[in-house]
Parts: sequence; structure tokens; C-alpha cells
Amino acid sequence: MHHLQHIAELGPLMESFGVHHVIISPGSRNAPLIQLFTGNDAFQCYSIVDERSAGYVALGISQEMQQPVVIVTTSGTAVMNLAPAITEAFYLGIPLIVITADRPSENLPQFNNQIINQHEPFIGNSKGFYDIPGTYKSKNELRETLDLVEQGIKDAINVPCGPVHFNMLLEEPLYQELPASIIHWSGKGRGIEKVKLKSDNSIDIPHTSKIMVLAGMGREDPEMEILLNELSKTRQLVVLAENIANMPSGNFISNPDLLISSASEAELTALAPEYVIAFGGQVVSKRLKLFLQNINHSEPIQLNDNRVERLGKLFPDPADSSTKTENNFLQKWKEIENRSLSRAVDFLKNAEFANLTSISLTIENIPANAIVHLGNSSTIRYSQLLPLRQDLRYFSNRGTSGIDGVVSTAVGAAMASDKLHVLLLGDLSFTYDSNALWNKNFPSNLKIIVLNDGGGGIFRLLKGAAKMEFFEEYSVTHHPVSIELLAQAYGRSTQKAASMEELEEKLRALFRPGLGISILEVDTSSRENSRIFKDFLTHNRK
Repeated sequence: MHHLQHIAELGPLMESFGVHHVIISPGSRNAPLIQLFTGNDAFQCYSIVDERSAGYVALGISQEMQQPVVIVTTSGTAVMNLAPAITEAFYLGIPLIVITADRPSENLPQFNNQIINQHEPFIGNSKGFYDIPGTYKSKNELRETLDLVEQGIKDAINVPCGPVHFNMLLEEPLYQELPASIIHWSGKGRGIEKVKLKSDNSIDIPHTSKIMVLAGMGREDPEMEILLNELSKTRQLVVLAENIANMPSGNFISNPDLLISSASEAELTALAPEYVIAFGGQVVSKRLKLFLQNINHSEPIQLNDNRVERLGKLFPDPADSSTKTENNFLQKWKEIENRSLSRAVDFLKNAEFANLTSISLTIENIPANAIVHLGNSSTIRYSQLLPLRQDLRYFSNRGTSGIDGVVSTAVGAAMASDKLHVLLLGDLSFTYDSNALWNKNFPSNLKIIVLNDGGGGIFRLLKGAAKMEFFEEYSVTHHPVSIELLAQAYGRSTQKAASMEELEEKLRALFRPGLGISILEVDTSSRENSRIFKDFLTHNRK
């Protein structure tokens, strides 16, 4: 049997699962894989040189299109450079199909280049690893191995979704035309397998109980949003949904961090739920986490799968008009949230130019129906303190909350979309992932706003941190990087703003079609960002 037969079978197999997007990083050992995907019109291939960026670009495409995406790399450290993106995908529930090339084991490995142990390199942070041998004695033996590949792809796309890794052993010659496929893949019976719904009859929530529904990070879910709105009319129920939950209902609480920071001890007692129901991904607010930890209530009810059906079982007939009641619990939450937002808007009207006010002005000026990508650290935290714009969608790499692939993820999402994508992030995040700009398919519909405060400004907000001797050099990490020159090195056009007036003017230019501006640097390095933020919190507690 041809020594590349197992590679030839991968194309039809991937097609049968509806896989169409492939991110390819260069190499020699993976040449047969590159030939496979680039030679088939069913696959849209993108070349991303830096594997660290490639993994996140794939994540962004998959997140935007809600489809599995393939990543192809050569052997050696190229494989290990995917680790951060794969870990983020695992905790976000993104179905990445990682295919890495490897050398067959030989008696004298010291004569080989670019060889490391590629067995289970992402163990614990992926849904599966498959070592795919390179030689087969029969068609049946090949079919047995490919059945494992098929099962691995199913694992990736079945809830909870996540990355899987196929390590392909490849023998030389590598630069040789692939043989024709000898196994027929019909595609019948493939796709997402529904998880059988378990009964929740053992949970009996009294009708008068105060209930909190915690909506974590996720995509829009109109069916769930409608059900929760109906439940809020029949129960003492409040829904907490931060911007990245993408549930922008006026009946929900979208600013829990701002609200809790302003509430008195007596008010916090009144806001305490007796039951907590949670679904979705991560929640940003640390204050909310501490608030819930200090409450004596039963264990949270997790809606991991089939959440609309499960919630319906917990609360049958939510739309029954005979059970409609005054939701005093929600009214109390709304009263404090409205008070907090009023104070926030009042402060921001006359506040100085700084990170907080820049983020506020930027979000105000983003065109309707855009997709907003929020950088980690202070950027996403500040966004939680501002009035929610319900006409925007919000995403962030909150699976592991790292800064390492923020730009690449937004690039990937914009590549797979016709809508305007706006990335708002800090200077360290931008600089760390600047190779995301190294992309011949860089999307013109992505606009990047970089808040440059001269280092990791979020650490100045931590209690007691600034008193440490190592703080400025090793935590804040000042840098000499010119955002403008760095962007120009990749052929990206930039503008700069250093005042509120300039920022408003440059934002209009950034979002104006046809000007070709990719990046706006907001220079707040000379501003007292931490002091202004603390003034904001003080004003909120009055």
C-alpha cells in the first residue's frame, strides 16, 4: 500500500463532516498534508507562518462560523507552539482539529533533525490524542485507523466541543503526488450527537424562592432569552448576563460588577439568592464571585447541555398568565443597577482622558451591529462598568484569560465574516501577539484600538502591589515598543490619539469606509489611569 495512503483518505473524511477551513503553517514534514488540503477546492486554506498565531486564528474562524477548523503544522517545536491556543479552545469549547506531522521512529534518532516527543503534548487540555501510524498491511487495517480519526472528529464537534489532536507519522519521500482515496466516506449519520436529557425532577424550587440565573460567556440564544424573560414574570428571578453573555435584554442585569461595588451591606443581603442556576462559560466579575461565595445557598444548578429543555423542566408553564407575579427580587437588583449606571454616566461626562474614559468613548462610537473583541486584563473589566450597548456582539478569550492570542483570534473571526469587527485591547496584549498582523489575508473589516499606557497598567489596580520593590520592572513591564512602527513593519496603517478630542475625531476616521486605517493607538501613558479609575469607584459608592 502507498506510504501516503492514510493522508489521501483524510480529505474525503474531513469533507464528510463539513470541514472546509484549514490553517497551514509551513514546513517540510507536513508537505503531504499541505498538498492534500491545497489541492482540493472543498477546502479554504490560509497560510499563517507563526504557529502561536495560527492556532488562535483557527480559533477565531471556528468561533465566528461555528464550524470545526483544521490546523496543520510540521514536526518539532512547531507542535508545541500550538499549546496556548489549544488550551484556550478547550476551555472555550471550540472544535479545532489539529493535524501535526511527525517522523517515524528510527534506530538512530540522533541523525534526525526537528524531532521531539509528540505523544500527547496537550494532554489534559484537549478532548483526545491519536497517534496515526504511517504503514498499513491491508485496507482493513487502514480502515480501522481511520475509524479512530472519525471518532476523534465526532469528539471535537459533539457537546462539549473542543480540540482533538492527530499526530501523523510520515515517511519519505514527502514530495510525491498523493494516491487516490480507496475508502468511500458517505457522510451519513455524522454530525452532532444529542446528549440524552436527564431528569431534573429531583430539584424542587419553591415558588416564592429568590432565584439567580447566571448566564456565562456565550453566543446569542434567542430561545433561552425568551424563556428567561417569561420566567422573570412568574418567579422571583433575576438574570445576570455580562456583555460577553450576549443576552442583551432590558430585564436582565448586565452590570453586576458595577452594581455590587456600589451596594451597601444591607442591600447585598437583600440581593442574595436562595438558588443559583448557571449556564454558559466564564464570568468576569470577581465581586460577583465573592458575593456568591459568601452566601449560604444550595449548590448551583448547572445547565451544561440542552439548557432550554432543562430550564423548562425546572419551571413548567412559565407563560401561564395565572401565575404572573410582581418580581420584587428583580426590581431590587434593577433599582441598584440603574443607580450605579446613573452615577457612572455622571462621572464619565466630565472625567479626564484616561483608559476608562477612552474605552467608554470608543464603545459609544462603534457602529451598530459590529462584533466587539475585548482584550483581557483591564480592557474587559472596564467594559463591564459601562452601559451595555445591546446592538453589539461581544467576544473575549476568557477560557484561560491570557493575552497571548487576543489579536490573532480577532483576525480569524474577521476573516470569516463580512461584518465589522472591532478589537479593543492593551499595549502588552497587542505587542505580545503582533505576529497576528503577519497575514496576507489580513481582513480589512477588522479595526484595532490599542490602549497604550506604557505597560501592564492593570497591576496598578491590585491592592498592595505597588508597594513591592519588583513591581514596576517585573509586573508593569514598561516597554520601548512603538505601536506605529511595529504596525508599519507589517504594512498596517495607523493613527494616534492623545486626548478625548483627538480620540473622537480619529474614531470617526477609523470607522469610515474606504480609508484603509487598521489601527488606532490611544496614548494614555502620561495619564493617571489608576487614580482616575479609583475616583470612578469612589463616585459609584456615594
